Amino acid sequence: MKNIRILHLFPKLLSLYGEYGNVVILKKALSDAGYSIDMTEYENEFPETFSEFDFIYVGSGTEDNIIEANRRIFSYGDLIRRSIEEGKYWLATGNSMALFGKVIKRRDEESASSGIFDYTTELFDDKRFSGDVLTSCDNDISSQLVGYVNTSSLYTGVKNPFCEFLLNSSLGNDKKSAFDGIRYMNFYGTQMIGPVLVKNPFFLNKLCKNITDSEEDFTLSSYQYLAYETTLSELKKRLV
Repeated sequence: MKNIRILHLFPKLLSLYGEYGNVVILKKALSDAGYSIDMTEYENEFPETFSEFDFIYVGSGTEDNIIEANRRIFSYGDLIRRSIEEGKYWLATGNSMALFGKVIKRRDEESASSGIFDYTTELFDDKRFSGDVLTSCDNDISSQLVGYVNTSSLYTGVKNPFCEFLLNSSLGNDKKSAFDGIRYMNFYGTQMIGPVLVKNPFFLNKLCKNITDSEEDFTLSSYQYLAYETTLSELKKRLV
């Protein structure tokens, strides 16, 4: 079977909320299906190209660490853009979305970010936006997603959101509308933490199928589906 190459960016610097679990469960799902996995981690130095990887993941971190991660990766914007345009799969969760916009604002200061997408991030030191979230089915996963948002980040100018929150709709990108994240080609960005792939088996299955170019469903734990259905049921009750 195909060898899958996974890159985890900033596994130490951006490691809040157990986000490493997104990589762990993706790797397990692919391995259980018979795929061999090459796992690479980059913290300070980066490859000459991101195009050699099938899937790249980056998780959330403190506000200070997001600024530091942005400093480290800023000059690699062209390489990141090239891999996205080539159809490589990316997942950015929590406030790591800030790394892919055009500018980050904090404490009356502005820092240019990679400029992959044309949105602005504002980081607050004295505000937090948090709560459980439940999305509509109007996304390319064709499933309602469950998760949690806990952020000090506000995003304005996102043109292609990933999903729409039904529960706690004021937690969207700009904290005014319900639209969350960004979706462009095979790049997924979402504020949801949890980790989102652990909480959402349909999302995990979709990624596995896309990364491997397979039509077969991946065999995931029945307990994961049970946990998802239980969470989904409880969150739906709060919509009434």
